[in-house]
Formats: sequence, C-alpha cells, structure tokens
Amino acid sequence: MASVNPLEVTSAQGLHGLEMLIVEVDKLVSLPDIYYRLEEAIVDPGSTTDKIAELLRSDPDLCARMLRMANSAFYSFPTRIETIERAVSTIGLRQIRELVLVTSVVKAFEGIPSGSVNMTTFWEHSVAVAIMARELGAQLRIPNADGFYIPGLLHDIGRLVMYLKLPGLMRDLLQQRQASGQAMYILERNILDYSHAEIGGRLLEYWKLPQSIWEPVVTHHEPRKGGEYSLAACAIHIADGWVNTNFRGSSGGGFELSISPEALERIGVDIEEVGRIGALAAEQTNAVVRQFMGH
Repeated sequence: MASVNPLEVTSAQGLHGLEMLIVEVDKLVSLPDIYYRLEEAIVDPGSTTDKIAELLRSDPDLCARMLRMANSAFYSFPTRIETIERAVSTIGLRQIRELVLVTSVVKAFEGIPSGSVNMTTFWEHSVAVAIMARELGAQLRIPNADGFYIPGLLHDIGRLVMYLKLPGLMRDLLQQRQASGQAMYILERNILDYSHAEIGGRLLEYWKLPQSIWEPVVTHHEPRKGGEYSLAACAIHIADGWVNTNFRGSSGGGFELSISPEALERIGVDIEEVGRIGALAAEQTNAVVRQFMGH
C-alpha cells in the first residue's frame, strides 16, 4: 500500500467531500486488474474454462488465497478444491467471481496500520454478519439468499476507508461513542453529512461492482431505503445488530445496535427466531475465521 496522507475533516464533508474521499482512497486500495479481466472473460462467449483458469494462474498469490478460502467452511463446497482448474470447472463462474472479489478486497486493505484497527476482529465481525445474513435468507426461504453474504461481508468496508484517510476523526468518534452511547453511523453523519455505509457503497460502485452488492451496503442501517434490494439490506441490518450485541469481533462500531422492527416485519422474522439463526451462524463463523484470515 502506498504512503497514506490523511485528509482534513473539513475537506471530506458533504457530497463533494465524499467523492473526493473515494477518489483519494482508490489511489491506495483498488481491485486488481485481474478482477476486471475476469469479468471480461466471463461475459465473452468465446471464453473457455481453460482460458479462465490460465488467467487466474497469472496471479499465484491470488490463486493460493482463493483456494484457501474456497476450502473454508465459508463456502462449504462438497469436495476439496485442489487446483484452479478444478475450481473453475466445479464451483461455477459466479462463485469464482465472488471468490476473486472477496480475496482481492481482503488483500487490498491489509496495509492499514495495526494501531488504527484490529483487522482480525474487523473481519470476524464482517464474516459473522455475512454468514448470518445468508443464513437468515436461507432459513426464511428468500430467493437468491446466497447473494446476501457478499454485501454482508463488505457492509462496513467504508469504515476501513475512514481508518485510512480520516484516522483522527475515527479516534474522536470512538471517544464520542463511548461517552454518548450513540451509534457510530449517526455520529459520522453529524460530522460528515454521510456515514461509513455511504462511503462503502460509493467505493464499491466506483469499482463497478453490481448494484445488488453496493445498494445493500449503502442502506444496511436504513433498510427501508433499500429499494429493489431491501430484503438483502434488511437481512444485513438484522445480522449486524445481532452480531454487535451477541458475538465477538468489531468493525469499530461496537456497542449494541437496535434492530428495526420494520426490518423484522419486512423479512418475516421475530426476534426469537433471529436469536436461533444467529446462534447457528455463530457456530459456522467459528469454523471460518481462521481460514478466512489466512492463519
């Protein structure tokens, strides 16, 4: 990661400040070229699995990380995936794309100074929310619930942007949260006019990821605004609230987050069922985090 020059808070305020923040952070962390080349190959009718495997093999570190993640409980594929060729031929291009995306994002933010944020607990929280959001969707038989876990995993990526470019503000906000007990996203908006949710969603949109990923990230604290993707936003919102209150890990938000009754009603679940599904997801998360973090 290149040298980080923090921004002044005043220069980051408002919509203009948000756009500048995204451009600035993209200079430090961005998806690798191989992700976009893979996207092109997937939509090219002339591509073959061999060509896609060859493309992926051009980045050995990415391949090693992908295979480790593919064999973790996060994906729970029925057989062990030993090679990139086998991965491409057996698990499908959609999940290959997701594996490359997740692997690339984790790698991109590895360089954040350890004094700023504990990345292990950050990803513990993110994985727990991702798994619980997916599990909520699956248990409630919501169509395409598998699509909940990528935005669930990335729901707090905007907070990493803040740790990178606005570290002083993050320290101040954490102190304010300790003193007031208010949710971090509210404190962020009081200062910036937007929160980590808008930062994360805007960064993912800037990276040209699909709306089905960035929209639930933007709206996970206000899922009623999720539009076409409100079910995903509701699942992530509920999972985030439950994980913050009941599970290890922290993205920097900590503290108990209230769960919107409207989100519970929209997704069709009561708080007791949320607890049952949360406990089930927590068991899965314990089995995932070590492989996810590459330990």
